[in-house]
Amino acid sequence: MRPALRRWSRSLASAARERDRGALSLELMIVFPAVLLLILFAVHVGLWWHARNVALAAAQQGVERARVRGASIGTGTSEARSFLERAGGSISGAHVSGSRGQTVRIEVTGHVATVVPGLTLPISQHAEAATERITTP
Repeated sequence: MRPALRRWSRSLASAARERDRGALSLELMIVFPAVLLLILFAVHVGLWWHARNVALAAAQQGVERARVRGASIGTGTSEARSFLERAGGSISGAHVSGSRGQTVRIEVTGHVATVVPGLTLPISQHAEAATERITTP
């Protein structure tokens, strides 16, 4: 390669390096908050899913206890509350209600404890089953 051409290509390369200076910082400044928001969103979806499963399990435990012959709805709701206490604090402001007739229904409602202040995600799960009874042929 000729010396003049070699100098010209080196000066173009150094000019390109000068233009690109700080480009990575700018790209990271744009991409990092978006990635952080995606991670935070994934964490909150996980918290909501876990709290939903805990509420459903508590309702199912309460129904299993209240559907037994001779049991009351109070037995079922207290079992559901007890399950929620043992499961930890994944549901805040939990409320357990139920009804008993031909079927037993227990509903657990509350909010997910989130990392973001002021953000509340509601949870509502219920379980239902027939009450045990003796039938004669």
